[in-house]
Amino acid sequence: MELNPGTIVSRCLLAAALAASLVTFASAQTGNIRSVTFVTVKPDRIGDFQAEIKEVHALMKKDNSTRYSSVWMSLTGPREYAIVSYYDKWAEFDAGDDPKTKDDAADLARLQTRLVDCASSWRRTIDVIQPDLSLPQTSAEMPKMVRVLTTLVRADKYQDYLDLIKSDVLPAAKKGGLTTYMFSETRYGAPNTQVTSVTAMDKWAELDEPFGIEKALGKDGYKALLGKVRPLIIQSEVNEYRFQPELSYLPAAPAK
Repeated sequence: MELNPGTIVSRCLLAAALAASLVTFASAQTGNIRSVTFVTVKPDRIGDFQAEIKEVHALMKKDNSTRYSSVWMSLTGPREYAIVSYYDKWAEFDAGDDPKTKDDAADLARLQTRLVDCASSWRRTIDVIQPDLSLPQTSAEMPKMVRVLTTLVRADKYQDYLDLIKSDVLPAAKKGGLTTYMFSETRYGAPNTQVTSVTAMDKWAELDEPFGIEKALGKDGYKALLGKVRPLIIQSEVNEYRFQPELSYLPAAPAK
């Protein structure tokens, strides 16, 4: 099949994005700059996609690479994989190939090309986690699931929304017993008035009872909070993702 120049460019860009996501600097949960590449895999290539990622990570592990990433599969919305990496500094985005993997560079390039062939679409967003609007991490273990709330805030109400997160939402998240609550502001790949909050879950059954903020505030209190939020936003969407440990490349767990 002959590819036109536009297709060739698109594939090159996708290869670069996948490589940047699969081969990253920061360790699993360090750094406040978060890159997320969402990959939609062709239905008949899911097995190939998973196999290629495993091969990439096997080579990186052999070479003792410290460029880590975690992979999550969507449970709601479009069927896609989210490849998540963390950075400490923007300068880390300028880094080239990992010197530790130079002996396997040809094999890695071949595998990344195969990954591109498995994907039908992709998109990448980069956001910055705000520590003063988030809960400190209390566990080194990756959650089994995450609940991701993406909100597009009205431009003229943006600061009011941030103030509400700090005054009402964050204390309720803490009171509700959430072990993970990360609040971030979008910098690239989506409107800069888009914010994201991520909470950890173990299983769907947790939603059979009031969860997190709703648990802390009670039915009436939660309804009142929503009354404050709605005038400040354009829209919001909640999606669930499940951690894929067999597809992720993370630091070895510390010895107990």
